[in-house]
Amino acid sequence: MAELAAPLAKRLCTAATAGSVKRIAIEGNIAAGKSTFLRLLEELNPTYRVISEPLTKWLKVPAEGEDVTESQQNGGNLLDMFYKEPNRWAYTFQTYACVSRLRSQLRPVAPEVLKSRNPVVFYERSVYSDRFIFAQNCHLSGLMSDMEWNLYCDWHSFLTSSLPVQLDGIIYLRTDPKKICYGRLQKRGRPEEDTVSQTYLETLHERHEDWLIHKSIKSPSHLSGVPVLSLNCDSEFEQNKSRMEDMMKSVAEFVEDGLMESTVGESSPAKIATTN
Repeated sequence: MAELAAPLAKRLCTAATAGSVKRIAIEGNIAAGKSTFLRLLEELNPTYRVISEPLTKWLKVPAEGEDVTESQQNGGNLLDMFYKEPNRWAYTFQTYACVSRLRSQLRPVAPEVLKSRNPVVFYERSVYSDRFIFAQNCHLSGLMSDMEWNLYCDWHSFLTSSLPVQLDGIIYLRTDPKKICYGRLQKRGRPEEDTVSQTYLETLHERHEDWLIHKSIKSPSHLSGVPVLSLNCDSEFEQNKSRMEDMMKSVAEFVEDGLMESTVGESSPAKIATTN
């Protein structure tokens, strides 16, 4: 047990002492453009550290131990199982998704990032969207029972209040679920997403809006007051140099100054607000 605990203790110590590092979550709907946005961030500033969503872990869940079946040894596509049988796998998937995000957010910060003038780590989603968007949506839509939801909230609250996974900021890629996300989803053609409906994307959009725009979802105390930068991502930005430069400028300003501010005008293409 001591041998297993030592690596975790080392990671926690590293995370806790790297207090100068700014940790920012990139949030948004399925197919909102998060992966593309993160890649552009790294190209903009090589000192930025980007932690991608642990998608590969969900596509083939590894199994450890000696007395396991052949299928367990080969793992399983938990994301595909969830999409095909959501009533059966909702709690299982959301539990594993959150644990894999915790691992990502507890990963030690690279030395070259710590040496930079303004060290920043960007996460593709976070343990908080896992709860306030996806797990909560499973409960509200009847895919999680009240018992499962209460259990999830219980251990999620304990872990996020005990471990150094707090955020300094959130960037919300705000995208039209019907006109944009669904089209991008069909274009990229991931086989696991064949059953993802336009209605599901619209529901997830509402959850994001409730959490990050309308502030109707109460956040825990350690997330309260975290600034949110909202970026409109309806228009194509990867091939639009002008649009891309505007977005990257907004991010740079958010990192430099916006994390200490509250709000900017409604007419601005990039809005900063705070979580509840």
